[in-house]
Amino acid sequence: MGMNFFTKQDMGGKLIVAGGLLAVLSLFMPWADLGFVSASGFQQDGYLFLLPLIYPFYKAVRFQAVNKIAGYVLTGLTLVAGIGFAMTKQVDMMGTAVNGAGSGLYLFIITAAVMLFGVFKYQPAISDDASA
Repeated sequence: MGMNFFTKQDMGGKLIVAGGLLAVLSLFMPWADLGFVSASGFQQDGYLFLLPLIYPFYKAVRFQAVNKIAGYVLTGLTLVAGIGFAMTKQVDMMGTAVNGAGSGLYLFIITAAVMLFGVFKYQPAISDDASA
């Protein structure tokens, strides 16, 4: 996956691939952070949220067409699940409601939205590998 890969991809493919890579990167960042305690995406089982994103990522990397309905459903459910997971991080601390969602979780939610838009824009390019 070199520079030639990105020159052959259209905007949707670039968004899907970049979003997928950033989603993996977000697992190493704090998904829960209350200042004195934090937990990474791996500790919060965030890798399970990556499973639905494998399909559009794989198809974009292979320069193959993404079934739009499946792509919308998988990335949309991941986006909704990420937002719901962030909402569960709301805790009551000394009588004040505090959202303990960390920066990695917010990055993951943004990447799910980017991938959803990428599925909308994606038109597979013809590669030398795919045509052989």
